[in-house]
Amino acid sequence: MAQSSGPFDDPSNPFQDPSITSALNSQQQHHLEEQGTIGGYEMDQKTAVEDDFLTDTSFHHVQGAHDPFSGNGSSSSNNNQHDLLQEREETLRKKEQELADRERALEERQRRGIGRTGANNFPPCFPIMYLDISVEIPDEHQWTVWWLYREWLLFEITLVLNFIACLVVLFSHPPSVTSAPTNMGVALTEMFTHTAASFFLWYRPVYNAYMKEVSLYYFFYFIFNGFHIAYTFYMAVGIPNTGGAGLILLVTLFSDQYIASGVFTLLATICWLVMGVMAVYLYKRTYDHYKAAGHTFKEAKQDAMVHIGKSDVARGAAVSMAKQSVRR
Repeated sequence: MAQSSGPFDDPSNPFQDPSITSALNSQQQHHLEEQGTIGGYEMDQKTAVEDDFLTDTSFHHVQGAHDPFSGNGSSSSNNNQHDLLQEREETLRKKEQELADRERALEERQRRGIGRTGANNFPPCFPIMYLDISVEIPDEHQWTVWWLYREWLLFEITLVLNFIACLVVLFSHPPSVTSAPTNMGVALTEMFTHTAASFFLWYRPVYNAYMKEVSLYYFFYFIFNGFHIAYTFYMAVGIPNTGGAGLILLVTLFSDQYIASGVFTLLATICWLVMGVMAVYLYKRTYDHYKAAGHTFKEAKQDAMVHIGKSDVARGAAVSMAKQSVRR
């Protein structure tokens, strides 16, 4: 049966031509393929980017760069612990260095002590004891002890000059000076007694104090060297009948034109004043070391009790008192 055509069918319609229809269909199919290709490329690119991100990014890398689950408090705590460990390590290092320095100093002193013959070497004219500052005194205190020794030597020189000045005044003095014989006699006595007293009462104790770091020796030095300083300035004044060739006698001699006696008195006065200033400075220096080392009067009393307990005389007296109490 033949296909019937509608009344509106136009046999001259070009879109109903088979060639035109196939061309349109092929063009539409080509357009769809291009869209599919482009969409596939976009999906592939997106997938590749996601795969690269997941592949290149590890947990360690993210944590090293920035951990989103870690807070600032944890980071600061770790820093504080690290600083504390560094401080402890530095403290231990310093203590190790101090111990090593002390050990070297002790070895050095022992090495020096090996060379000690044990023979008495002081005083040089008649040795009765052993004294060696370079061996027995620690290095950091040798300067002070050397100057304390020089102070004692200057004291002996001053006593000799003082006696010579009083002797010269005895033979050449104005009529107003009536105390010349007494001054000469007292100066002669002081030249011998004060030499031994100054050595055993304050120089030898301070020598032992710096050598052994014992509070009792420092205590003896502070007491007797304090009297020594007061005595030095007292003699520098030159009060009559005290054995001192000092300022009062010096003014009198130069006022009456006794030049020779005045020159010797001037030398003695200068020595008294210089030695007094030196004694004050060394006294202050020793006291500063005494306080810095942590010595106290209580420690000095304990040292005194220990020395008394070691004394044979004290133990003998205690034994005799105990026997007498038992007999009663």
